[in-house]
Amino acid sequence: MLLICAIWGYNFVASKIAVSQFPPVFFTGLRFLGLALLMIPWLKWQKGQMKLVLPSALLMGTLHFALMFNGIALADDVSVVAVVVQLGVPISTLMAWAMLGERVRWKRGLGIALAFLGTMIISFDPRVFSYKGAILYCLGSVFAMSYGQILVRRIQGVDTFTMQAWVGAISGPSLLLISFLVEDGQMQSAMDASWVHWGMVAYAVLGVSLIGHGGAYFLLRRYPVSIVNPGFTLAPILGIVSGIVFLGERLSERVLIGAALTLVGVLIVTLREAKVAEARGALPEEPAVKPEPNRIAGE
Repeated sequence: MLLICAIWGYNFVASKIAVSQFPPVFFTGLRFLGLALLMIPWLKWQKGQMKLVLPSALLMGTLHFALMFNGIALADDVSVVAVVVQLGVPISTLMAWAMLGERVRWKRGLGIALAFLGTMIISFDPRVFSYKGAILYCLGSVFAMSYGQILVRRIQGVDTFTMQAWVGAISGPSLLLISFLVEDGQMQSAMDASWVHWGMVAYAVLGVSLIGHGGAYFLLRRYPVSIVNPGFTLAPILGIVSGIVFLGERLSERVLIGAALTLVGVLIVTLREAKVAEARGALPEEPAVKPEPNRIAGE
């Protein structure tokens, strides 16, 4: 779990380095093209489920990452981005309540309120005002991922690796097409990129997607949800530490307080959802009932 959280946490720094060279959507397209090539053995047509698989892949891949990496490119502090994207946990809970009729009791309600309060405190930091657009991009990416997860909850009989294969196959080409429509300088950025920049692309494909997500799936299939999921909240904390260590970022007291409130709120929601899942007898290997809710933590 420490390895997975470290990979996801450092991914914010790696992405910041990558988008300093590549246009954001182009970098995202390269990542998913690489993922699609590696996941070809799992790319199989899912009879009766593609009407949910295709839109969820577009939301969780193309739209989510295009918005998030644009946000990372615009933000001065990746630490703030690492915290903001954690709103996916409470937002997906609220969307499940509104769209699936799931009940939200007072403990989860408290966690949701704390998470949003923490983000509001961060947003009013004077330094953050200069890149409000980055936060809006990240919030948009969170909503896209959350809605995609709502669709995933309705999918039956499709395992994680098959879903990953479809996300890569759909997102890679579509993101590259979008990049060539709305961005420029892709070929020049690729030719001028150093081994460090290409290393960040490889890191996103091999580290974040294969080791990170594959390792999370390994844990979720073998240990109780209530043990595994709360541990994933360590990823944004390591993301903040990575920003300080590798990028020399400095966090104000307001950002630190807001980050603490947000992460505590996310932890409350995660713990409560894990208990509810166990009470209903939802097993980790049943993704149609309980998908990996915290995958947003560093994708």
